[in-house]
Amino acid sequence: MPPIRPARQTGRYADRRSVRAPAQGLARPPAGATIRTAVVAVPDPMEPGARLLATVNTRTDILEDERSHGRISEAAYQVGRMLQEAFERTARLGSSSSWNDGGRVDMAERHELAIGYAVQDARRVQALMRRVEHAVGVVGARMLRSVIGDRTSFAAIAAARGRAGDRATRQASAHFRMLLEETAEHFAARGPAGR
Repeated sequence: MPPIRPARQTGRYADRRSVRAPAQGLARPPAGATIRTAVVAVPDPMEPGARLLATVNTRTDILEDERSHGRISEAAYQVGRMLQEAFERTARLGSSSSWNDGGRVDMAERHELAIGYAVQDARRVQALMRRVEHAVGVVGARMLRSVIGDRTSFAAIAAARGRAGDRATRQASAHFRMLLEETAEHFAARGPAGR
């Protein structure tokens, strides 16, 4: 019987062997800038199914930072992105900036459509949060929302728990990673629709 090899990791940071570099080369941050970058594989916009190497800023948010350092899996990263999108949608609910785009009738129809879409979005976000709560509990879901949605730092979470210092910050970050991984496992086990 042949030896069992671990599955090859795929994703932006792991599988870059068969990916080609762009013709102009990879971007470099400006000299003297304190921008942390990493080389990743991204979908090629010109060739469907192909991938290109690209340079990305790893300090854009917590998910990118955690994934670029290998602290969370690709599945946890993708679930985190899905949660981030949902949290951003809830932040946008009720916001409208087009006050003078037509007559009163047009505005009334647009307003009704906007309300309908907002209700649909709110229902989807609530269903997603119920799935997260089922996976990691209410307190765990609140922590994920705090870190991903509200961008609360691990140090601030540790301080809110009545603990401060490097050790408490590391424990809060480890707890966040564990919650995100458990949510990813739960979503994978249940499927995309949460059956």
